[in-house]
Parts: sequence; structure tokens; C-alpha cells
Amino acid sequence: MIKPIGRSRGSFFWKNLGLVLLITCIPIAFIGIILYYIGTSRIEAEVNRAHQNQLNLSIQQMNDYLTNLEHSVVRLAFDRSMDEMLKNMDLIQEFSKTNEFMKSFSLITESNSLIDSVSLYLRDADKLLGDEVGFQSIRMDEDRKLLESLLEKERTIYWNYSLKKINKPNSKNKAIIIKLPGGQMYGSYGAFIIYLDQDKLNTMVYKLVSGEGVAFLFNENGDYLTTPRNNEPTPDQLSLEDALKNQIMKENFNDHLFKYEWRNQIYTVSYGKIAKLGSKWTVVSATPLSQITAPVTFLSRLILWISMVGLTIGLLLSWFASNKMYAPIYRLKNLFEASRNNRSEEKDEIIYIENQWRQHLKEQQALDMRIKQSIPALRESFLLQFLQGNLYTHTESEIINKMKQLDWDVENKRFAVMVAQLHGLSDLGGKFTERDAQLITFAASNIILELCSEKLKLVHVTNFQDLSVGIFFALDNSFTNEEIKGLLNKLAHDYIVSVNNVLRLRITIVMGKISDSIVEIPNVLDQTRKALRFRDLHTTNQMLDMNQFMIENTSLKHFPSELERDIVHAVNMGLEEEAVRLIQQFMIELQSNNSTELMVHQGMMKLLGTLHDTIIKHDVNLYTLYEGIHLYEQLMQISEPDPIVDWFQYKLIRPFIKTLTIAYDSNMRETMNKLHGQIQQEILLDISLEMYADQLQMSSSKLSKAFRQINGINFIDFIIRLRIEKCKELLVTTDMKINDIAGLLHYQPSHLIRIFKKSEGITPRQYREKHTQGNPSDSSA
Repeated sequence: MIKPIGRSRGSFFWKNLGLVLLITCIPIAFIGIILYYIGTSRIEAEVNRAHQNQLNLSIQQMNDYLTNLEHSVVRLAFDRSMDEMLKNMDLIQEFSKTNEFMKSFSLITESNSLIDSVSLYLRDADKLLGDEVGFQSIRMDEDRKLLESLLEKERTIYWNYSLKKINKPNSKNKAIIIKLPGGQMYGSYGAFIIYLDQDKLNTMVYKLVSGEGVAFLFNENGDYLTTPRNNEPTPDQLSLEDALKNQIMKENFNDHLFKYEWRNQIYTVSYGKIAKLGSKWTVVSATPLSQITAPVTFLSRLILWISMVGLTIGLLLSWFASNKMYAPIYRLKNLFEASRNNRSEEKDEIIYIENQWRQHLKEQQALDMRIKQSIPALRESFLLQFLQGNLYTHTESEIINKMKQLDWDVENKRFAVMVAQLHGLSDLGGKFTERDAQLITFAASNIILELCSEKLKLVHVTNFQDLSVGIFFALDNSFTNEEIKGLLNKLAHDYIVSVNNVLRLRITIVMGKISDSIVEIPNVLDQTRKALRFRDLHTTNQMLDMNQFMIENTSLKHFPSELERDIVHAVNMGLEEEAVRLIQQFMIELQSNNSTELMVHQGMMKLLGTLHDTIIKHDVNLYTLYEGIHLYEQLMQISEPDPIVDWFQYKLIRPFIKTLTIAYDSNMRETMNKLHGQIQQEILLDISLEMYADQLQMSSSKLSKAFRQINGINFIDFIIRLRIEKCKELLVTTDMKINDIAGLLHYQPSHLIRIFKKSEGITPRQYREKHTQGNPSDSSA
């Protein structure tokens, strides 16, 4: 808690107190007076206007109901179906027509809430048809005379304000009479009678007022069309209604709104005239002025009380503020002393606060310097998360604001990305190994960063640690697409030259699409990295532009299915070398016809799937065999042809063949070892696979498969290899002619020469001459 300042209240304190009182209390008092005198009249005017608008809307609603009623009457009067055929119509025989009339009457009644019922009177038929009375004959002369009198009026459509219903002798109803046929004043054969619902009419008028007000309706003759609101109306109400009616009929007011004093009470009177169906009605509403202004009176008193309360609070707050005027300086001094944990000997608080503030500024500058030094690392981390798509929930403005905090103003900028992939690490003859990939990628990142720093300011290089780097550019929005492309093309060309000269590696560069929105960059970068798969494997250095790049059909144009079957056969036989040789040939076939990296990967993925299926058929546990490695995912990480072939050999085929060899029957292995030695002894005899199969009592195919799986070479190739070795021995140690050696080895001379040259690369004669140089030879081959 802050201790009070130990100073006596002098003249300065009282002067400030008076100033605060003036500043606080005078505006409050002035506002209160204005609100009371000006606000009250304004509120009263608004309340009166709102009340008048409500009355006008209610009168308009009544007018709309009567307009709807007028339209219904006119349509009914001039309905073409109501012609003189009704005069001779037999309502009983033509029951369907009668039924249609009944339905029409019901629809008319339901279409307007003011209509109580509709009836049709036919004089010649002496019948009355209606939705309330149904179908009945006129039996009493009194009723017949009443109905016939309706047809004697000169007007075609007119009002009758006291018409009784034939089934209700004492009733008096307001009704509209429509003589038939419509448009003829004489010779009517019948009439429509539309009775109004008196209760609905009363309710509609009574809605105009509430409380102690009165509302009524009268016609041009001064007859009341509404009944009193209560069954036993008070004399005051009837007297007020008569007085208002006489006043309105005697004087013609322009604005239909006036104030009327009645028995020491002022009423706000509003009336409107409605002319429908040849009659003029007047709607009158009178509401006591005290009832309308009651909310205004309450608000006026409330404003006065609020002003007084505000003035009192202002006085108290002024006193409290005067006591606290020196408190901020005292609190600030205590704050500095608490932070330094010592007491100041300086008597002048202002000088003490100034010295402390300068010390804080020095510390803040030092802190700002440390933050500024850490901003590049923070920016690198943020951009790495952003470009990897981890900030997808952030909006454009959030990303831009965050970049501004990290000293990168990317507002109103254009953005571009470029991805570079290094190739040819395996072609350097052992200069680099796969373990050096991260080091090489780091060097490539430094090269592109150095090239960009010479021309561009806002550049970020991402090291993907897999011989590929990504470059993010933020460029001025004044650059056009062509200017940006030219700048990036020049940068890419310089980068290719630098990587070729420094790292001795090939490089593929893909330039991403140019974007005006920074939130699109992670997606653009991802698409650009995927476009690396479309590089041409036969091109040394490549540049692809995603702004012009069209993805063509990436399906394999020619798939070497026969080689695939041979590879599967070699793997099944356990022939690793043969399988690897065929995979190399398979890779060459895939690279033909200008295939891209993606197309080669598709083919190798298909081969992996086929071999995967083949391995499963041998009941091998793939999880145990490959130690839980995801083969497809691992293959996707390799982009160069030679490493892909090595992966197939060492990661896929060799573990399987080892498992296959270990699992093979030990007795069969012993038998094959014996057969191996027997063949070496009998190589000069006329031997064959079938001969040894008969000796071992097994089929030729089974023997061939077992021989190949255990020895790693098929039977025929093994025989050829032994006979070539025997031929080489005879060429060097004997003087036998080629024809004699071929006969000894059970070959035709031409066939022996052909297979010898295929195996050794030279002919038998050249081999003898090469290995007998310096030794005397008495005979020639």
C-alpha cells in the first residue's frame, strides 16, 4: 500500500482543488440542464411521432383489409359465371353447381377476416344459398319482403348497416349487397349478401388505442359502425365519442391530428378517412396526452436525478483527485528504489527518476542488441516451419506481421521459389560417399546463398539434407513476371556453373510459380519439389520452369515385361549375379525413349511390387527379413539409376537369396557338392543334365533349380565354364589343334571359337599366342 505524502496542504493544493472542481462539476451540471430542457422536449416529440406512426400503420392495415374486401366484391359482382343462367337454374338438380357455389362462398369468407358469411339470394327460385345457412327455401313472407327489397335499390353495389339474417330475427348486421347480374341497376334476379364480422371490425378499431383512450368508426351519415368496447359503456365514453365525432364532422383538419381538451384532460386525437364501395368511413383514435408522455415524464425526472447524483460524485472525486495529485511521482520513485533494492539519497525526486530512467534505457538498448542478434536464427526457424506447411492455420496478415517482427517486410511483395537437386555423387569414383550428402548439400546451400546475396535482399535457403535445397524469394511488386523469370534464370545459370566447377556434380533446377500471396508458397514449394521427378535422366544439367511446365503423360511408353519375368526367374533360382545383370538391363530399358525420373521410378516400383509378391510366395516373413524397413518408402528416396540398382541387389535380393539358401535342404546341398566334383572329373565325357538326373533319381527341372540355387549358376553355364577352363589349359600346355580340342570337349570347332571369344574376349589362337610368347612352339593352332 502506498504511504501518504507527508506534505501540508498549501495554496497550490487548494488552487488545484478548485480547478478540478471546475473541470469536473461544471460540465456535469451543464449537461444535466441541457438534457432536462432540450432532451425532454425532443423525447416528447419523438414519442408523439412514434405514436402517430403506429396509428397511421393501424389505419393503413384497416384500409388494406377493406381494399381486399372491395376487390372480392368487385370480382364477385362481375364474375361471368354469374349470368342469367342462374335465374332458371335448378339448385337441387344441379347439385354439383350448387356445391361449387358453396365452396366459393367458403373461400371468400376465409380470404378476409372481416367477412362473417356470404349468401346468394335467387328471387325466382325463392332460395337462399350460403356458407352459413346452407341451402334453404324462403318460408316467411317477412323474410321474402326483406330480401326482395334489397333488389329494389338503384345502386348495383351498396351498404346496408342494419340488415338482419333470416335465421336471426333480432340481429342487425352490416352487409354489402351485390345485385345480379353485375352492372345492371334494374331487372335483378338475385343478389349476393356479404355480412361483416362485427367483432373483428371492433377489434381492428380498438387496437388503435390502449388504456383510457377511445377509438370508434362512423360513416358519412354519422352512424357508428363500431359498438362500445364494454357491454355497459360509461356516459363519459359516449359523450367523448359524440364530441369528437361532431368536432371532426364540423371542422376539416388538414393534418388529421389535433389535441382536444375534455373535462380537464387533453387528448391527442388522430383520425383517417376510408372510402370504399361508395361509402366514406372515418376512423377516430383519442389517447390521453398524459398516457403518451408518461415515459417522457419519468425520463425527465430520471435525468434530473442522474445530474444531481453526478454532481455529488464529481465533488467527491475532485476531493479524492486532489489528494492523489502527488501520488504518481511518489509511486514512481518507490518503484525505482524497490527495483534497485536501495534507498536514494537524492532529495529531488525528479532528478532521481531521470537518472534511473537513463540507466533503464541503457539496459534496454543492450537487450535490444541481443534480440537483434538472435532474430536471424528465429527467422530461419520460423521460415522452416512455414515452408514445410506447418503454419497452415495462419492467415496472410498473420504471416506478414510475424515476418515484420523478424525484420522481413514482405508486405506488398511478390514471391517465388526455386528448388535445386544435385546428381552424380556415385559418378565421382569414390571421391564422396553417401555419408557426405549432408556436407555437400550444406556447401550447395552456401553457394546459392552467396550468389543471391549479391542481387537480392529477402532470400531464404532451406537445406533439405538430401542433396537438394530450396530457395524462397520475396521480390518487389514492381517486378513483372518476365523480369522475375529473367532474374531467376540468370541466378540458376550461375548456380549451375558454380556447382559444376566447385562440387563437380550435375544439378537440376526447378523454378516455381510466381505468387502474390505468401500463404500459397508452402504449396508452391511442395509442387516444385515434386516437379524434380520430371527431369530427363539423359541430360547433364537441367532447368525446369513451373510457370511453363506442362505435365505430359508420365506412364511408361514401353515396359520391359520379358526382362521382368527373367528377373523374377533369376531371383526364384537364387541367382544373384544374373538377377543384378538383368536389373541393370531393365534400368537401361526404362531410361530409353527420353524417360523422366518419375517414369523410371514408376517402372522400378512395379518391379519392386512383382519381386515383393514373389518373395511372399516363398513363405518368407518380410518384417523379419528386412528388419521392418518400408521398402517402397526407401526406394522413393533414391533418385540416381546406379544407387537404385545397388539397392535392389544389397537391400532386396541378397537378403532373400541368403534366406533361401539357408533354408534349403542340407542333404540336397551335400548331393550338389558331390555332383559338382563329379562333373569336374567327367568334364571330357559326353555329359548332360538328364544323365545326372537319372543317376540321382530326380526330375531334370528339380535338379536344374537345386543346382542353380546352391551353386549360384545354372548347369549349362557351369559346364561351359569348366570346358573353357579346360580349353585354356590345353591351349597353353599342349600342341593340340583347335579342331582336336573341340572334339575332345564335344564341341564343333566354330561353336568352341564363338563361346571362347564371348567368354575371354579373344579367339583361342590369340589366347595361345598371348600366353606362349617367349616360349618355342613347334606347332601352330
